[in-house]
Amino acid sequence: MKKNPAMIGLLVTIGIIILSFGIYKFFLEKKDSYLITNPSDEILKVQLDEKTYSIAPKQTTEIQMDGGKHSLKFNYNGKSVDTIINVTRFNAIINPTRADYYVFLRPYGAGRNRDSLFTSQTITIDEKIYHGNIKHFNEIYIQDFYYNLDQNYPKIFLKKGVPTDLSKIFSKDDFKQFYFENYE
Repeated sequence: MKKNPAMIGLLVTIGIIILSFGIYKFFLEKKDSYLITNPSDEILKVQLDEKTYSIAPKQTTEIQMDGGKHSLKFNYNGKSVDTIINVTRFNAIINPTRADYYVFLRPYGAGRNRDSLFTSQTITIDEKIYHGNIKHFNEIYIQDFYYNLDQNYPKIFLKKGVPTDLSKIFSKDDFKQFYFENYE
């Protein structure tokens, strides 16, 4: 049987494409998610559009949402809330308890003076000063971040020579632990 260089090249190319897709799917893909959080000590029932979700204490529930406006109804602490939320991003948190969440903006990329970026901005949490670009949120609907509660910052980030800032949302206690492990 005669070797066909074109066929060998085609098979090698297909193999490389399959390998590249596998590496992307298992190691690099970032899954977007919408979460309903319940940091309280009681069961929380939330109605989003026509579907009702029951969230256990100290848990989060992933939900499916499309862009656009959605009806949100729930009762918490004797208060009934009936509102409309507008989904414009790929990651978001529905925060019925209005708990404190912090979005931390981590700088990536070459040629950045990270020390000056960190010391130029501060926030005080529980009478302790934290350095960096940190924003506090306690609204019912939060969507101004890149990585959600159930996602981690990447260990490495490859974008040669381009400064990039990646934001992640944390609960108050998780943020304090993350900051302690990485910056103290």
